[in-house]
Amino acid sequence: MEQKACLIIHGFTGSPQEVIPLARYLESQNFLVAVPTLAGHGHGWAGLKNCSYQDWLSSAEIELLKLFSITKHVSIIGFSMGGLIAVQLAKKHQIDSLVLLSTPIFVGNSQAIIENLLGGLRKRDYRRLKVYATNVLKTPLRAVVNFKLLLNKTKGKLESINIPLLVVQGLKDDTVHPRSAQYIYKRAGTTNKQLYLLPNSGHLLCWDQEKEQVCTIVANFLNHNL
Repeated sequence: MEQKACLIIHGFTGSPQEVIPLARYLESQNFLVAVPTLAGHGHGWAGLKNCSYQDWLSSAEIELLKLFSITKHVSIIGFSMGGLIAVQLAKKHQIDSLVLLSTPIFVGNSQAIIENLLGGLRKRDYRRLKVYATNVLKTPLRAVVNFKLLLNKTKGKLESINIPLLVVQGLKDDTVHPRSAQYIYKRAGTTNKQLYLLPNSGHLLCWDQEKEQVCTIVANFLNHNL
């Protein structure tokens, strides 16, 4: 039986660390897993100034082609902006299935942001408040523009998705509005599609309260569609 493989793509300004729990779980289930660092990421904010969304796509595609050199059975899992890249690659290459975790269409959930900020103040969790401030003030403008370009170019490709699709979204996500998941699910052209909304999870699905459930959902989906 041929090896089953997964390419897992992390999010905007993030790193493979965002998805490591899922990657390790899939490896324990005998999947061959690749988790690349996208171009411009992993080197602080300065690295993002010199990259376009095409660079992000290319760096993920290189790893995808490496997997195809080993096996023809490859699925792509995209987290956050990685989901947008996953859609782009799924349109260009013949993959077995597509998994989108916390993938943005509508960015920002004001209610969840306010709740998290108030929670940080009540608990005197100044680290959380600092993270919000840093993300807003230090993200290079060019990177933000390229993120929006990628988002706009990806929305129009959803209807042409014709492979098995899994969409997973946390309802407490303050980065991606949960209605993004509904939008993707409704517009995806495939009839083989599943949607999971997790009531207790925020943006970092692979690290949040329902991370074990996320791992199980993804593994079951992949096993049935590879």
